Parts: sequence; C-alpha cells; structure tokens
Amino acid sequence: FRPTSNRPRQRFERLAAAIRRGESIPPIDVYRVGEAHFVRDGHHRVSVARSLGRQDIDATVTEVQTRVGMAGDIRLTDLPLKGHERLFSERVPLSSEERAQVVLSDPWQYAPLAEGVEAWGFRVMQERLAFMDRGEVARTWFTEEYAPVVQMLSDGGYLTAPETEADAYMRVASQRYRLLRTHQWTPEILERLREEAASPTPSRSGGPARRSSP
Repeated sequence: FRPTSNRPRQRFERLAAAIRRGESIPPIDVYRVGEAHFVRDGHHRVSVARSLGRQDIDATVTEVQTRVGMAGDIRLTDLPLKGHERLFSERVPLSSEERAQVVLSDPWQYAPLAEGVEAWGFRVMQERLAFMDRGEVARTWFTEEYAPVVQMLSDGGYLTAPETEADAYMRVASQRYRLLRTHQWTPEILERLREEAASPTPSRSGGPARRSSP
C-alpha cells in the first residue's frame, strides 16, 4: 500500500516521522487464521513500518477458528481453492489428526474424494444393513479403508514422489476400477495393477474408462 493522494500521503509522512522519533503508535488490529494474518485496522501503520524496514509491529490479534487452516504465505488467489478443502471437511468430518493425513496436491480433487468417501459409505451401509451418519462414515472410511490401503501402497512401493499418500490413494483407486472393475483391495489386486501398468497395451474391461469412486 502506498499513498496516491495528498491526504493519505501526509498521514503516511506523519506516522513515519513519529516512528523515527521513537514515539509509540497504536497497535494495529488483525485477524489470525491458521498462520495467516489479515489487517482489520492499521493499513497505513503497516505500510509505514515496512517502508522503514521494520520486521515487527504491535498488534491486537483476534484468532479465528476455521475448519481449514492457512499457511502464512497464502496468496489471495489461493483462497477460492480453500473452499474445496472446507467442503471436504464438512462432507467428511474427520478428526484433526486424521484430516492432517489426507492431503491432496491438487485442491480440485477434494470434491471427487468426498464423493468417493460418500459412495464407499453407502456400499458399507448396504452390506451391514445399518445406517451411519457422516461422522461415522468418515471415521470408518479412514480406519478401515484409507489408512490400511495407504499402508499397503507404501509397503508395495506404489508411493511416487512428489505425490502425497492421498494422491497415491486416488490414483491407484481410479486405475483399479478402470482396469479391473472392482472396489476390493488385496495384494493380488495391486499386483495385477502393477502388471497392467507395465504392459505396453494395458487391457480394458467393461467398455470405455470413466471416473470411479474409491
């Protein structure tokens, strides 16, 4: 922020002079979301402090609790993508410890993953003839599906840098259904996927490929 008219410029210069003289200035007001800070009041004071090379400034901080955290280096253009993570957290309400283990490199993939978890929960309810709410579906999916499968992928050497565990889960789950038309996870299934991937002309069963839920 830089003043572009006389009135703000005069205020800017008065603040700068006061800081140079060592005078105290009122603290700014900021909101803290995760590791990010948003100035509510005090933009001129922040601008002056930066122009003088100051690394810190007194502030009154109001911490805002959100479903999705923010890194300190988040950009304005990143904010719409945070909405995908928030919706995933609402549709798949995992604990904070579990949620920290489900990280996708591409935020757009949170919606397909949420749909996959919901589809998985529907199949489980049909098999068990019992209703589960969103929280129970999320907990059951993580403990009975996601965590064991990620461990299986890790043991089998299916995790490929720089993809995350969730990236690998989504990738292999899609390949599994596209090539083998199954929702099962077994060492034999993973070995068949490995063979298909190594084949110069992978087979396709059941017609054209389409996106599938995990």
